[in-house]
Amino acid sequence: MKETNTIKKSFIASSLTTSAGIFITKLIGLFYIVPFKAIVGQQDMIYYSAAFDYYTILLQICSAGIPFALAALVAKYLSKNDYKTVVLVRILATSLLMLSGFVMAVLFIGFSGPLAARALGGTSYSANELAAMQNSFVILAMALFLVSVLYSYRGYYQGAKEMQQYSLSQVIEQFVRVGFLLGAGWFVVYILHLPKIVYIYTAVGGTGVGAMVALLQFMNFDRKHFRDVQEKAKLQSTNSVAIKELIHEFVMYVIPFLLSSILANSQVLVNTNFFVSVMEGLGMQHSQATMLLSIIQTNCDKLTSIPQVIGNGFAAGAVPFITVSLVHADWKGLRKSLEDCLGTVFYIVIPVCVSMAALSGPIYYIMYGAKELEYGQVALFWSSILAFGTTVTPVLLSILLSLKMRRHTLIYFSIGFLVKVVTFYPCCYLFGYSGAIISSILCEITFIALSIYK
Repeated sequence: MKETNTIKKSFIASSLTTSAGIFITKLIGLFYIVPFKAIVGQQDMIYYSAAFDYYTILLQICSAGIPFALAALVAKYLSKNDYKTVVLVRILATSLLMLSGFVMAVLFIGFSGPLAARALGGTSYSANELAAMQNSFVILAMALFLVSVLYSYRGYYQGAKEMQQYSLSQVIEQFVRVGFLLGAGWFVVYILHLPKIVYIYTAVGGTGVGAMVALLQFMNFDRKHFRDVQEKAKLQSTNSVAIKELIHEFVMYVIPFLLSSILANSQVLVNTNFFVSVMEGLGMQHSQATMLLSIIQTNCDKLTSIPQVIGNGFAAGAVPFITVSLVHADWKGLRKSLEDCLGTVFYIVIPVCVSMAALSGPIYYIMYGAKELEYGQVALFWSSILAFGTTVTPVLLSILLSLKMRRHTLIYFSIGFLVKVVTFYPCCYLFGYSGAIISSILCEITFIALSIYK
């Protein structure tokens, strides 16, 4: 019982530590958007928000669940004191992430034109607007490779339960990114007096700068800590697991995680690709449709990302602990940890989301002013309800995949994605622009209900 309580406390503490780090990064991201938007203007925010919508999706594809697999396998073999296999797992994961990051960056650049046209929607955009969107994509593509490499460090130390370092790297990355965004942007606009679109390019480029600094910090930490594992591997008398078996283990984690991540982001995919064209088809002006999309996927997303840090933190913290419990067949401890995990998430998130929905008007006004308040407060109300789902879903995804319930996970996300696609147009027709958020709520409710029932 004492050991179980210790594991539980360690699990909760690690998850809360990760949540704290993510919270700080989100808080930084929340407050930079106010001066950034004041300079750029809501209308031109589409060049920033759409670029990051695609970037987020492509980053998930190129990482393809490899950091998740790396964390799970490192935790598994460290618990067995198989240091040779731990070293081999890390080399394999790092190589895969570097290769996939490079390939995805090249593809993002190569297809930046068609993707930019799709993001702008309709046919009412100018050649300059298309070029501006495409340039944002090209600049952001360069960060794909750096962040992919950074993920290899985070995945390893997540599996090693070094959650403080895991969180610290996220804080450093965000702090440098935002500092560069505001500092370089101020220089570009107020000293050089260049057009606002150049400021957006600078802001997008800050992602790569932040990733580079965080990567250098991780490399410095890694010199000592990974060397200890390498020394133990040299002293190990047994052989490592065969590379063929490791690749099979990677595939069994990577493919379900990749497909689940894509399906989990169905609302972003559908909104980014179809919101503007659907709204235009329903009689809305192109400029208003792009403005509303920016409000939903930038302004509201920044605010609702605050409760989501709990879900992301517990999703990251769950992987090594669930994996070790499975390896040692500690079913009682596993059950208790999962109950405490979901209970803690619900206890924190429900009051926060309800409060944000009830105070959506004042919150939006304080953060973004009165200019788009008429639309913003409605979007934030529904986004706050959606935030409960987008907070719980990553936790359930991490739990299901760590428990090796891969087939169930894919089925549940596929059903949720189908709900999003089928209800998107009817919801937009019935409820206007907020229908895009309502259809996402229905998607999240479907996945959560199926997962908890199982």
